[in-house]
Amino acid sequence: MSTETGAAAMVATGSAAILDEWLDAPWAGAMMRCIADPAADLDETMARNWPEWLPLGVAQVDPFIRVKLGSWLLHDRNDAASAIISAGHAARVRLALLPASDAVRLVGFAAAWAGMPSLVGLVRQVDLVVARSLLGEEAFAFAFQAALLPRPTVELMSAVGTSELPTEPAALLRCGAAMFGLAMGGVPEPMQARLRLRRPASIWMAAADACRDDSVGEDAFRAMRRLIRKTMPTWSHWFN
Repeated sequence: MSTETGAAAMVATGSAAILDEWLDAPWAGAMMRCIADPAADLDETMARNWPEWLPLGVAQVDPFIRVKLGSWLLHDRNDAASAIISAGHAARVRLALLPASDAVRLVGFAAAWAGMPSLVGLVRQVDLVVARSLLGEEAFAFAFQAALLPRPTVELMSAVGTSELPTEPAALLRCGAAMFGLAMGGVPEPMQARLRLRRPASIWMAAADACRDDSVGEDAFRAMRRLIRKTMPTWSHWFN
């Protein structure tokens, strides 16, 4: 069973009243995968009490078992698909539909943008290796270009829980994750629960914890869109 087929079945049985115009949207496939296959990018530390007789590695490579794994982890309500689809009509929420690896890459860019002064100061220090490893080579290199971008506002940094600019690479990454979550806005609980299953858990927990309706959330979203335009991935038109 494909993830799209599984999602379609869930939508048909659990949310018959939903209009289906979204099925023609460019992000429809990603929406279906989000609904039906939440364990696709599972952080194994989240799968507690999973039966020992079925190794997680086996479960994750078999699409049918992986869908079952996701359902087992989430205990989805009947209205979960409806809530996620309804939320997906907001462009900001579609950040949650990005491929997990691309989203983590974007978090690294956000961390580099916010922490540009600190990262530039690491060039001659031993922490340089740690920063490159945590943020990724591409995001670290981007920090030197970020000097040309507008700096994050005091309000935005405060909203992500940072009164002063972090200097530790791990703290910068959490800052980027929180900014990503704030940019998504108040996503419904079923979608937040899916975010919390992803790897690496440290990033996705920080992002999910920051998902809320906040007055500076639009500023965070505009910042994410600027960062997306730096790379123009195939999904960038989801937010138009």
